[in-house]
Amino acid sequence: MYTIKKLGIESLDSILNLEKLCFPAPDRWKEEDWRMLLERDRDVYYAMTDGDKLIGNVFICNWLGVRDYVKVMNVSVHPDYRNQGIAGQLLNQVTEDMTKLGMYRFCGETRSTNKAMQQTFEKCGYKLDRVEEHYFHDPDESAWKYVLNIPDPSAKTDI
Repeated sequence: MYTIKKLGIESLDSILNLEKLCFPAPDRWKEEDWRMLLERDRDVYYAMTDGDKLIGNVFICNWLGVRDYVKVMNVSVHPDYRNQGIAGQLLNQVTEDMTKLGMYRFCGETRSTNKAMQQTFEKCGYKLDRVEEHYFHDPDESAWKYVLNIPDPSAKTDI
């Protein structure tokens, strides 16, 4: 049975192992980067597990009170578990949790060649905001920048 939960620094080894399985060396985050991010209060690592096995993640930076948006920093799914909707389930959980905290704007990006992630963003309601040329390096590639805006339920509307 798959479970969504939040992980912290105590799960660093599992996080690094998943990162190695999912990303080539140039795209992979370094251990010291993960360590720093996992220790910050505003960053949250959402994980999907199959028993004790880490099979997917969405890592976010919650900019509440600073920039007032959630930045999707990293999404990965274990190769043996792809095409099951895991990334979408995790993104939807992030959206649900963060809107409860008053966050209604979400941003994320992916490589122009990562069609699976583009489709996942779009299935989760994200809209393509812009394409930024030469955003990624090694190899040089454009970024597709996505945005999701959830209506603020406390906002007044004119009748």
